[in-house]
Amino acid sequence: MRFAVLVAAGATALCLVPAASADRVSQAVSQILAQPYQPDYAPVGLDAAFDTAVPNTAPAEDYTSGSIPGSPDYPAWPTAFRQVLFASGDGAPLFGMLALHPGSHPGVAVVHGFNTHGYASVIRWAALLYARGYDVIAADQRDFFFESQAGDGGPTNFPQSFGWKESEDVLAAGRYLGAQPGVGKVGVVGFSEGAQNTVLALAQDTGHVFTTGLTFSGPADQNTQISTNPTATDALVALVTPHETSACGALADSAAYYGTTGFDILAHEDAMHAQTSVRVPFLNFYSADDSLVPAFEARMMEAYAPGHTYELTRGEHAYFFDRWWQQRAILLWFKATLASNDDSIGTDATVDQTPLGAPASAQLVDLGAPSRAWADAQLAPYVCDSAQGVPGAN
Repeated sequence: MRFAVLVAAGATALCLVPAASADRVSQAVSQILAQPYQPDYAPVGLDAAFDTAVPNTAPAEDYTSGSIPGSPDYPAWPTAFRQVLFASGDGAPLFGMLALHPGSHPGVAVVHGFNTHGYASVIRWAALLYARGYDVIAADQRDFFFESQAGDGGPTNFPQSFGWKESEDVLAAGRYLGAQPGVGKVGVVGFSEGAQNTVLALAQDTGHVFTTGLTFSGPADQNTQISTNPTATDALVALVTPHETSACGALADSAAYYGTTGFDILAHEDAMHAQTSVRVPFLNFYSADDSLVPAFEARMMEAYAPGHTYELTRGEHAYFFDRWWQQRAILLWFKATLASNDDSIGTDATVDQTPLGAPASAQLVDLGAPSRAWADAQLAPYVCDSAQGVPGAN
């Protein structure tokens, strides 16, 4: 009964989508939640998305050595991918990896999180989508490793802003992919901070760049996210952006470069409210045991877009424990929203399944029916100066 209610809520929330498309989306949600999810996933065998023998690994490796080019754990990009350089809307240079199939195919932009090596951290998800028939771009957002290496980063050259300018970068990646020969409809999938930026980009997408979006573990509100654990955030900022030592210092440098304030930057980074401006099918996934994005942020998202958000009881952050299930979720979603009539697009995972997982629907947190007032009450005062009020207030 609870599963039926969840799916019905999803269908209700998609009332702005044409009926035939809404039916496909509702069916896709049902399929995804019906897939076995094994939180005790044991990676074995190879990942068939690659040209060479690449071992299947635990998702935790994607955060560490598996995302660092040159590491023995980092797989080589499939030969179809080539590095590209393009510009964001304000001219910020962005590197990415692009792969195109012959003929006409739908495309997907893969959006990385707050990881030192940017697009390298989503190599397995980009390879998966290409292997199943999509044209793919895995593109950086501004001021990550590859841009810094090229001299295009740091406090004085298109610095990071934790989502405001980066959402423009996501749109630029989608436009770049969509402009390639043979690329049809374009979707977007984002992880962690990239999930937040995916929602922000979808909300700003007046040019109809994206047809659909899917996110995993995106902060509902960046200021609130930083405020939940400022010490850990500062340590992460220092790791990912070596020219910075704290979130507030990074915001100050970004504000000075872009001619604004840190408060106003964070006011642009409120995915919870931004959802109400999205006019294409989208879906958000969270995990209740996430050590980076607190579980209550899933309820914040649900409050402003009922039926679009689901939270698993176990999975940690962004790259969930069961790689097989997450691959299937991505492939089923984009098959329904981008390629329902395209027989060349596949939905089979490229890694082995660990048996005995219960359906994901049986492992969901009941998010209830949180009110918008409750969600707004969770917003934190400005992390760098609480006297200035709440940046996410709407």
